[in-house]
Amino acid sequence: MRPQLRLKDLNEPHLPIKDAAQLLGVSTASIRNWIKTGYLTQTDTGFISKESFESFKNEVAGQEKLTARANKSLKDTHDHRELQTRFHELVQDSEHNAAELGGLYEAALSNAYRNKEGIYYTHPAIAERFFQYLPRAHAGDRSDLTFCDPCCGSGNFLLAAIEQGIDPAHIYGFDTDPIAVAMARKRIFEKTGYDSPNIHFADFLEQSLQPEQSSFDVIFTNPPWGKKISKAEKQKYASHFGAGKCSDTSALFFFACLPRLNQSGSLGFLLPDAFFNVASFEDARQAALTRDIKAFMDFGKSFQGLLTKAKGIVLQNQEPGENTNIVCEGLDQRRLRTQDSFRQNPKSIFNFTCSQEAAAVIEHLYEREHLTLVDRATYGLGIVTGNNKKFCRASSQAGYMPVYKGSDIHEEKLNEPSAFIPDDLSLYQQVAPVELFQANEKLIYRFISSDLVFYHDTEQTFFLNSVNMLVLHDDFQISAKQLSQILNSNVMNWLFRSLFETHKVLRSDIEALPIHTQYFEKHTEFDEEAFLNYLGLEQTADGSYKLKV
Repeated sequence: MRPQLRLKDLNEPHLPIKDAAQLLGVSTASIRNWIKTGYLTQTDTGFISKESFESFKNEVAGQEKLTARANKSLKDTHDHRELQTRFHELVQDSEHNAAELGGLYEAALSNAYRNKEGIYYTHPAIAERFFQYLPRAHAGDRSDLTFCDPCCGSGNFLLAAIEQGIDPAHIYGFDTDPIAVAMARKRIFEKTGYDSPNIHFADFLEQSLQPEQSSFDVIFTNPPWGKKISKAEKQKYASHFGAGKCSDTSALFFFACLPRLNQSGSLGFLLPDAFFNVASFEDARQAALTRDIKAFMDFGKSFQGLLTKAKGIVLQNQEPGENTNIVCEGLDQRRLRTQDSFRQNPKSIFNFTCSQEAAAVIEHLYEREHLTLVDRATYGLGIVTGNNKKFCRASSQAGYMPVYKGSDIHEEKLNEPSAFIPDDLSLYQQVAPVELFQANEKLIYRFISSDLVFYHDTEQTFFLNSVNMLVLHDDFQISAKQLSQILNSNVMNWLFRSLFETHKVLRSDIEALPIHTQYFEKHTEFDEEAFLNYLGLEQTADGSYKLKV
């Protein structure tokens, strides 16, 4: 058997594709797909640059599109009916421990099935963490509390509730997987001797559509993340539960649970990190802010085969008090933030890894007079060829034109083009209006990046879809060059990372940034130190910022 490979063992600047696949736990086909789409940089046949791999691993890996592709390459499918039949027999056999069966069942689920259903079972240690944020009034006898996990799986939250002293007769669970439900029932019986009738093979969302449903003192759960359901179903649930623009199943469960809480009841959700900073979850974050949020928790990359981070939120179903503090648990530190500091963020982003001091700087940057790019620029995506292997060449040929990739973009220059494609734009899957590419000046920027990297282009360049562009409207108060200088500044990059914690530079995030155009009314040239003085900030030793005294 080949020994486990570690990135630090590789001292060369180039990494074999087969080793990159092993380090990420995916197939070499996935690595080659990520090379084609610009996520990784190929340096030679069979090799990628170690620098691009480290950047990808730390900043890119984990987004839903990439994870789905990796999952497909690992284990495409299984016969779920046959699997359920086999485990149904095992669950009925009294000789088999239900907790062990739960682990075996989870391991037997194909990655394609998990992705389709959004299923990632909660580790018991994570489930236990939620209970420390129950109200102090419940710190003693918890036996009378009613507890529900609407997506209970094989029962880790249910068993944690029992460990916390909640009476098994007051514990309820729902799940659409009959085998998982049978395991949860068996685990409760093995733990307590109580044969619970309250663990239901049922769809909590569908059940919650009915009038006069029961409510609970505590609801803790790990809902399906991005479960594949029809658009009509999403619209039905979103409309009924008042979910606004939220359509991901994790958010739909969040809204479905809110009316099922008793007054002052506690709600805890384990969620993908997108819930905390992506625009499509804004309505859910705003709903949370109307309640008393007790804690945010960062659990890192908790699920094998899934590269996205898992984070938790616990709130109490009551209005927040004045200057309410929220416990913010990062991976290596614990701090307090006021609930108001999140309300003031654009799109109500829950950037809870930032300190209260950093939140004050963010508030200050938005309080200063500024513009945004909303309705002040036209945006365009890079060329989507539909088949880079077919169309891209490494050298120039007759009838081909140069195109740039994200790794070619720098603040002050472009690398020499490393790809060439046929100049017949009708061949490709998606091409932005040609007049945008041919604008006299435009800003082009890396799309896959945790930093802002904008280049002021006056050469009418074309590029692939790891690069995007914006063309300012004629009446914008500063020039495109000046805008690029502000967006590339250290303080704007700090703000971008502090707010969005993302590897993608999205249009909606760019449009949320404050553009302090008045700096150029007092300065003809851009200077980082002068810009900080204008903003009333100074940089700290750790690379953060603070208000000038």
